[in-house]
Amino acid sequence: LAPPVGTFPRAAGSAPQWHDRGTRRAMPVVSGIELSDADLAAFREVFDLVDKDKSGAIEMEEVEELTKLLGLDLTRDEVELLVREIDKDGNGEVDFEEFLLVMAGGERKGRCGKKDMLRSFRTFADKSLPHGLISTRALTDALVKYCAEDGGLTSARAKTLVDQLKADENGNIDYLDKVNALMPIG
Repeated sequence: LAPPVGTFPRAAGSAPQWHDRGTRRAMPVVSGIELSDADLAAFREVFDLVDKDKSGAIEMEEVEELTKLLGLDLTRDEVELLVREIDKDGNGEVDFEEFLLVMAGGERKGRCGKKDMLRSFRTFADKSLPHGLISTRALTDALVKYCAEDGGLTSARAKTLVDQLKADENGNIDYLDKVNALMPIG
């Protein structure tokens, strides 16, 4: 069964597999995790946010800009190493498939899981808001306060990062939707 056209690029190496559970549609399986159309769309949205020049790949400069925005003080060599670890075809940039293999690869040692992520958001969210929402102000304040230990994240950087998360008309972010989309398992 061939993959649906336009939803997932083909790969070399540890390529995604397609799973057909007796349905008419195959589902991509990445690192043992079956992804829905919604999962793919969410990963594509994040990829497109980082791919500022809309080239279809994340270049070294875009990774470097992202690390600075996140308050990570990485040297050019460290950014290059990061890209090389993700870049399976060795072309010096991260295409959507390589990005997807990293993002959908499940929990990795040293990273927090979905439950930890949701608990963190709940801790910082205003209790008067409906479950699953956090104000942009609360998220910005939390990022500034708790990222200070790792070299700091200025208010301006935190605001820039949070502004990219598409708040609703009341200035709230549906963190439950974002976490579920980025961490479909766990």
